[in-house]
Amino acid sequence: MHKLILDVMGGDYAPSAILEGAKLALKHLNGELYLVGDEAVINTQLKRHRFKSLKYSLNKKVFILHAKDNIEMSETISSVRTKPASSINVGIKLAAQDWKNKTPSAFISAGHSGALMASSLLHMGRLPQIERPAIAIKLPTIRPDGCVLIDVGANIERKSVELPKVGLLSNGEERSKGNELTRRALELLENSQFFQGQNRLADFIGYVEGKELFSGRVDVVVTDGFVGNLVLKSLEGLGFTVASLLIQAAKKNPLTSIGLVFSFGLLNKIKKKLDYAEYGAAPLLGVGGYAFVCHGRSKAKAIMNALIRSQNALESRYIEKLNLALQNQSVLKGNN
Repeated sequence: MHKLILDVMGGDYAPSAILEGAKLALKHLNGELYLVGDEAVINTQLKRHRFKSLKYSLNKKVFILHAKDNIEMSETISSVRTKPASSINVGIKLAAQDWKNKTPSAFISAGHSGALMASSLLHMGRLPQIERPAIAIKLPTIRPDGCVLIDVGANIERKSVELPKVGLLSNGEERSKGNELTRRALELLENSQFFQGQNRLADFIGYVEGKELFSGRVDVVVTDGFVGNLVLKSLEGLGFTVASLLIQAAKKNPLTSIGLVFSFGLLNKIKKKLDYAEYGAAPLLGVGGYAFVCHGRSKAKAIMNALIRSQNALESRYIEKLNLALQNQSVLKGNN
């Protein structure tokens, strides 16, 4: 039976919104749910009537895992070592131990993402040939499969592609474009064994511009975490701005208001594609286990979807598949 280990103390709206999301997810979960955090705080919350279903499930499929400390967003990642009893450390340690024992377990947190990465590296370690883990997330494109942007989060339900196309984000497609960082990254990716020969895992197509994130031409776009985070936050702002502009236009013209009403269903579908709450969480790729990062502003809906997607990831065993692929590439490299 798999475990979902939820950090109740992490995030802007913790602990109430985190527990609300856990309550909403209960009917979708078929394994065990561990609530990690200050036991006294969690029990106080569970006494509230709206958490009746969670309290009823306590010690049947829901368990409390005590962690006396919490790493605040304002703290540095050094808190991972100075606060060994923090909810992130306690949850990651359990998931790491389960990974070693071949028990499917995933840790999910809307807390300090830097601390989550540091704790994952400390307790889970890296998969073969991985130097630094990365967060990836799926962006909407013209094609239904979408495009994975890394480093920021991941899409755990992506349809299989025989040979995905991978591109490096730059300010132009010509080799003369980019800066020192992208040129060095281009050289490394072009020479990587992952993109070489009949046993390659994907096709590397070189530089791609920002417009290709949404065209469907490329399956995975690589960039550094700073730029990737800027792209992600810009998209969040774009979705809000477009919706606001439509409402403003509708208020000025009655005919536009009517058209907006009839287009509500379509607009709602587009909104869902841009809403981080619909995706819930993104996996930290490259560590030896399942660790998921939620948006710091996650509310109940986002946490619910994070738990459901984490469960789907465990059932698909995609980290085990990634680990095997990396091991196979390591063997091929050693034979060359």
